Amino acid sequence: LVCICNKVPVFVVGKPGSSKTLTMQVLASNLQGPQSPSEFWRKFPALYIFSYQCSPLSTAMGIKHQYEIACNYQKKAFRTMTVLLLDEVGLAEHSPDMPLKVLHGILVRPKVSVVGLSNWTLDAAKMNR
Repeated sequence: LVCICNKVPVFVVGKPGSSKTLTMQVLASNLQGPQSPSEFWRKFPALYIFSYQCSPLSTAMGIKHQYEIACNYQKKAFRTMTVLLLDEVGLAEHSPDMPLKVLHGILVRPKVSVVGLSNWTLDAAKMNR
């Protein structure tokens, strides 16, 4: 939550079934701005997630396109935090097109929050951004 609020890119790595995706779903269901179910969460802006399901067939253009859509939404959104969720980001490392290279430019000063979920650690260059 802290990383999302401050637009600090975060990669959550864990074994399959360790509730990485569920965590994002819980955040999205609670962070609904003034319509949040709990008084505590109403203090926070709403959360809008743009998901990108990574796979060995992912392309840099596909990831960049989804990022640009999220950025355009954020420009027009009021009291909303926009998140680019890269689900199963580790699978994209197996693509011959090397689509994760596009992250080097995105993660330096992201215009929206970026969250990556993976079942295994990515290479050190991506994890340290």
